Amino acid sequence: MKNCLSLLYFLFSINAFAQTAATHISKGNDFYLRLQFDLAEDQYRKALELNPHNTEAQYNLGNALMQQKKYKAAIEAYDAIATNDKSIKAAAHYNAGVSYSKQQDLPSSIDEYKAALRINPADKEARENLQKALQEQKQQQQQNQKNNKGGGGGMSQNDADKKLRDLEQKEKDLQHKMQKGQGGQAPSGSKDW
Repeated sequence: MKNCLSLLYFLFSINAFAQTAATHISKGNDFYLRLQFDLAEDQYRKALELNPHNTEAQYNLGNALMQQKKYKAAIEAYDAIATNDKSIKAAAHYNAGVSYSKQQDLPSSIDEYKAALRINPADKEARENLQKALQEQKQQQQQNQKNNKGGGGGMSQNDADKKLRDLEQKEKDLQHKMQKGQGGQAPSGSKDW
């Protein structure tokens, strides 16, 4: 009888444990739908404390973090997803790609979109975002090449400003010397520099 009660208590504990994680996920989803992403994040974290391998809680945590513009943490959450469920894995790669795009990390974004498409080649949004990221990367490369060719041999804006100030100072010094050489007065009828 004692063994039976112990087994019953053990089974009840496991059921309560699983139910509590599911309860936190459900509460998190409610907060998420109400656009209370910080509260949703807290609930998903609580679910993960109880069940660290809960794929749904991990994925939802990434989404809540992304909505709060915590892109780096969102990417970490997506990367931590360990599942054989291809749709979740593809969605995690896609969302990581979006997070990288928001951080202007185009190479990483492109890699994530490609990973999503390897898992789910029919993902139209991943394909479109990949094309946009590739196009933006190409434009950046062209702009960089253009700046390097037309920037006075790679002169930075600060260097150009400094050279201009130096030239202006030399011109003032030259004018001052010329005026001193003529008795401190500019000749009548001459124009100022």
